[in-house]
Amino acid sequence: MTRWLYLLLLAVPAVFIAETQHASALLLFVLAALGLVPLAGLIGLATEVLAERLGHGIGGLLNATFGNAAEIIIGLAALRVGLPEVVRASLAGSIIGNALLVLGTAMLLGGWRYRRQLFSARVAGEYASMLALAVIGMGIPSLLATVGEGTQPGSAVVRGSQLHLLSIGVALVLLVCYVAYIAYSVFGVRTMREEPVAGTETAKGKAGMAVAAHELAYAQVPIGKDDLVVPQRTQGRGFFGSINTLWYHSLWLPLLVLAGVTAVTAFVSEILVGTIEPLTHQVGLNPFFVGLIIIPIVGNAAEHFSAITSAMHDHMEISLAITAGSSIQIALLAAPILVLAGTLMGSPLDLNFSMLEVSLFALVAFLYALISLDGESTWLEGLLLCAFYLILAVGTFFTPS
Repeated sequence: MTRWLYLLLLAVPAVFIAETQHASALLLFVLAALGLVPLAGLIGLATEVLAERLGHGIGGLLNATFGNAAEIIIGLAALRVGLPEVVRASLAGSIIGNALLVLGTAMLLGGWRYRRQLFSARVAGEYASMLALAVIGMGIPSLLATVGEGTQPGSAVVRGSQLHLLSIGVALVLLVCYVAYIAYSVFGVRTMREEPVAGTETAKGKAGMAVAAHELAYAQVPIGKDDLVVPQRTQGRGFFGSINTLWYHSLWLPLLVLAGVTAVTAFVSEILVGTIEPLTHQVGLNPFFVGLIIIPIVGNAAEHFSAITSAMHDHMEISLAITAGSSIQIALLAAPILVLAGTLMGSPLDLNFSMLEVSLFALVAFLYALISLDGESTWLEGLLLCAFYLILAVGTFFTPS
């Protein structure tokens, strides 16, 4: 994790102090958002260390499962205060932001530095296929609830308890797909043993590229062409040297950090979502904009930074793996968990997205398929993706609450 993320940890005690002093909703929102950025990074860092200690099988499963822990925690906090529309917007925003903002920025900066970057079109096509399946599964309940099954739009729509049961059924199917995704990408079930792709080969094989990218999301050194490089470990002396040794050579310290940071993240998330409604009344901030734009950026900032850094080291295949892998896990894991958890919490969450979100899902799947055709990217493609995202952000910011 980079040094500027550690500096942002100062926002965590600041938000608790501001909460006890009954500070304004705007100040609490800003401090909580800043504090969640390094907390999400620490969750990923602790998970990566545990993954290395436990081996590539269980370790890959940990990385894939905890890769989007911050978004799930924020979503659970929003469900507790009865904001399912914010949760839906954050799920959509995470998928859309990965494809437009993060991948676009990576292509822009990497392409500007290297002019043209190459990657495996076949592997990118696999990501595009998985992503298309995931977003279609999330979009079907929305179409049935809006367009309906009849010949006339809106004549035979699914509503109420039927819509909720449909969402639960889709969530269970998506979870089964997630299990299959982990079995294939982490444990290599029935995969082909072939030569390396795009000069990068890990112990998990080519299918584990997306999971390996999560492990690389918190590395602090450039990724080698032939080996999977982990963060550099310097053996210091004194107190900090002992902590460094315990961090990389024990299980209890990373576990303790993971548990503690997860608990703090839950408390800060409660403060963040508690300020959304007051902000709506005080400054006119649209809850849909908060869920679609701000929460996804806050919850995944550390991973986003890693995707951009990989592209700037001429490893666009890693950037594609991070962005596609994160979007797939949002759709196959985070969304089903939140749907099922909402039922248990008494705050039902249906997969009934707006037509804007469903249209953007289709755009994301189309763009990934389009990008994977030629196996290369340029800075202009990245600029256009960022422009699409800015248009979306401006449009949702001015949408009436």
